[in-house]
Amino acid sequence: MSNNGFEFEVDKCINLDKLTLSTHPALDMERLKESVKETTNVSEMDKMNGVQNGSPHKRVDDVLEWHEYFMASAFLVAKRSKDPVTRVGAVIVNEDNKIVGTGYNGMPIGCSDDEFPWDKNTHDELDSKYLYVCHAEMNAILNKNSADTKRCKLYTSLFPCNECAKVIIQSGIKEVIYMLMCDKHKQKPATIASKRMFDAAKVHYWQYIPQHKTIVIDMYEGIP
Repeated sequence: MSNNGFEFEVDKCINLDKLTLSTHPALDMERLKESVKETTNVSEMDKMNGVQNGSPHKRVDDVLEWHEYFMASAFLVAKRSKDPVTRVGAVIVNEDNKIVGTGYNGMPIGCSDDEFPWDKNTHDELDSKYLYVCHAEMNAILNKNSADTKRCKLYTSLFPCNECAKVIIQSGIKEVIYMLMCDKHKQKPATIASKRMFDAAKVHYWQYIPQHKTIVIDMYEGIP
C-alpha cells in the first residue's frame, strides 16, 4: 500500500484482521507496532530473528571448499570467452584467499571479436586465431587489481602454454592449479617447455580433480 510515497510491507506473521491502515502514516505505524505486539507469538518472533525452538538455525555444511570454489570461478569466467572451440578461464588468488585477478581468452582491447579470426586450422597463418588471441592466464595477470601477484596462486581451466608460463613466472606467482591437460598436448614442445620453466623457477603446479562433475548455480537460492 502506498500513500504520498509512504509504503508498507506487511510480514506474513501479522494478523491482518486486526490491522487497518489509514491514510495517516504516523497513525499507521503505531497501529502496525501494536498489531505486531498483539498478534505475533514467540515462535513467530523467533522466525523473524532467525531463531527456531530457542536455538539458532544450523549452519549450511555443503559449501564449496576453497580449491573447488576458485576452480569453479575460473570456469565461470571462461563463459565470457567468445572462442567457438576452446573457452579458458583463469583466477589469481592471494595468500588471504582473495581473488585479485581474473581473465579469459579473447582478442586484445580494440581488436573487434567480429573482425579478427577465430579459426584454428587455416592455409594462411594470418587467418588463424593463434597470432591474435590473449590467453586467459595473461589476461588475469594484466587485469589484476593488486599491486603485485607475488606468492599468489593461479587457477586455470587448462594447463598454461609456454608463453603464459613466462608471464606467470615473471609475475611472481608460485603455484599453478590446472584442471585439464589434453593428452594430445602432453608431449607438445609448448607443454614440455612450460613444465621445464616451472620446475626451474620452482613454481609448483598440479592438476585439480574436482569433487563434483557439475556445480549448479541457482540465481535465487538463499533469497528469502
